[in-house]
Amino acid sequence: MALPIASIPVLTGEVAQRFEAEAQANYQKMLHRTPEEEKAVKERYNRGIEEVRKMLAKSHL
Repeated sequence: MALPIASIPVLTGEVAQRFEAEAQANYQKMLHRTPEEEKAVKERYNRGIEEVRKMLAKSHL
């Protein structure tokens, strides 16, 4: 017996337009980061990767 597949929620109307506008604004902001902002992003990324490495080392996988 097959189970019904739930529909995938889709944004429409004003909500979809607002979502698209915010996504485009965030993308443009990312493209035009200053060198200082880029450095800060890389530092946060590297700290996060280091945390993951520590967790994996403790996991004994």
